[in-house]
Amino acid sequence: MARREKKKKTVNKDAWLNTYADMITLVLVFFIFLYSMSSIDNQKYEMLVDIFNPNATEKPTGQVSATADPDAATSPQKDIAVEDVVDLEDLYQYLSQYARENGMEDSVQVIKGQDMVLVKFMAPVFFEADSAQIKPEGQAILADMGKVLSAVEPSVKSIRIDGHTAQAESTVNDRDLSTDRANVVLEYFENGYIADPGKLLAVGYGMYRPIAPNDTEENRARNRRVEILISQNDNIQNELDKIYDEEKSQTEVKN
Repeated sequence: MARREKKKKTVNKDAWLNTYADMITLVLVFFIFLYSMSSIDNQKYEMLVDIFNPNATEKPTGQVSATADPDAATSPQKDIAVEDVVDLEDLYQYLSQYARENGMEDSVQVIKGQDMVLVKFMAPVFFEADSAQIKPEGQAILADMGKVLSAVEPSVKSIRIDGHTAQAESTVNDRDLSTDRANVVLEYFENGYIADPGKLLAVGYGMYRPIAPNDTEENRARNRRVEILISQNDNIQNELDKIYDEEKSQTEVKN
């Protein structure tokens, strides 16, 4: 019987090229990735890291206004002098820088909306309890505030000062106290800083526009405040109401 010849196995000597080509492709993709990262900003980088490792980045817990543009969610990135302030963006940058440099982050909050800048001062910055007389250190702050408002005045339509109190036992009328405080701040700006008094408006809300429940002393302290709203148009109340609603909801979540 004739023997069957065993078929010789053929070896593909070029098979390694497939692996090599895959490796070259991966290296190319890697260098393209590195090149794209060379111009990536911090926000995009954090988004990228979050995709691969959701626990790697810390999520911010601070307030971001629902009406604010994307820039309002970020901290100011540049230093600016009063002489450089010409619009609301410059104003936001300057006031945020001012609060930071003077250690006032706990008593002053600056929020940038689409067409407005809101500055919230806790009442003790300017006034003693149940008083509408500005403290000397409060006058110094208002003088600095008046200079920057004077610089931005040509580009804005209204500067509104709102006075707020908290619901608590007091010997004075809350509505009168908040109105008097707002008027005192307005008169300070009118006397030497704002050229067109028609752009100034003062409102006293008393205890009727709280941003936190009046159930603790800490929350009542938040409600005692003076707010300055600088706007490029006259329709700012809707935007302000949205800011209030968001702040109330955040307070309820914390409690």
